[in-house]
Amino acid sequence: MPAYLSPAWFTEADALLRANQALSAQSRGVQLVLEQRVGDGSSKIIWHVRFADGVVSMTQGPADSADVVFVSDATTADGIRSGALSAQAAFIAGDLRVEGSINALLDHGDLFAALEDVLGPLR
Repeated sequence: MPAYLSPAWFTEADALLRANQALSAQSRGVQLVLEQRVGDGSSKIIWHVRFADGVVSMTQGPADSADVVFVSDATTADGIRSGALSAQAAFIAGDLRVEGSINALLDHGDLFAALEDVLGPLR
């Protein structure tokens, strides 16, 4: 398994998202961009996931326009990725900030759960 947030990790994550037919079907008709920012300063890593009417992809770098942005330090992001920490607990503790459209987050909770399942092999 590639190291978390390495170029190989992003390549594999994108391939998993693009290849998953169930996620593709579930996201038909959805236009949604999620961005994640991890760390600060020169060590900050940014990527985004795009749901585009049945095509789901992950790209390194910021989105042109993100509907929802998640911001955390590296320890929090790794805890959420590994399953050792829930995003809800990190949010409540103030270790995960959510910016943008909270309604988009609430309206598409099923896609967030599916996204987590699809990326499970990268844990």
